[in-house]
Amino acid sequence: MHSTFNSYTLGLMDLLPPDAREALIAAGESVKLKAGQVVQSRGDRQADLGIILSGKLRMMTLGVDGSVMLTSILGPGQQFNEVTLFANAARTHDAEAVGDAVVLTLTASEYEGVVLRHPVIVEAMLKSNVHRVHQLVEALNDLRALPKSVVLARVLLKNARHVADDRQANSVDLAITQEDIAMFLGVTRSYLNKTLGQLCDLDLIELSYRKVRVLDLAALERWINKQLTYATVEDA
Repeated sequence: MHSTFNSYTLGLMDLLPPDAREALIAAGESVKLKAGQVVQSRGDRQADLGIILSGKLRMMTLGVDGSVMLTSILGPGQQFNEVTLFANAARTHDAEAVGDAVVLTLTASEYEGVVLRHPVIVEAMLKSNVHRVHQLVEALNDLRALPKSVVLARVLLKNARHVADDRQANSVDLAITQEDIAMFLGVTRSYLNKTLGQLCDLDLIELSYRKVRVLDLAALERWINKQLTYATVEDA
């Protein structure tokens, strides 16, 4: 798995055998992006599939007042814009490159052609997206039912579990900016700083420049469980 933010599922490329991955890359067009470059705008109706080959994309919604609502940061192997292909719907997010990135794009006809030769792609796409829906439902439950401090703790724990190289590791560094966390939670930086401070005071996390260290995953999980008002159903 690759380090992302608020996206814990395997991407399309992660679920494919080598021959199908190579066929997808050969069928589409690879586009190099610079840091901060806008990839697409919410509401665009062009039907194509995007797959991140390297780097990361920030998936967000830009408000007319200049506000930013962050949904996730996707990494290598993960796909986006499926709704334009399968539901004939508009793009749901504004997207920009986080650092340099390479994105593979496939038109509807290119995608249809390659899946005829490699039908395993369809199953992999379905599996990845079903896991995403599962993750989304849990995130919505958290945002609607829990205090922001608990939502934040859950986000940090999930990201830490996702990026941990050793499943037995109990301390994890997260390359997550406080700005991105604030945009996801929909809170001001000052409110976020106060909430992060509460977790620091409990010796659950430690802050440094552009990084959050989860000091004790087990302790963080125990603290979260004491705050929950419903049983969580975590994705596998």
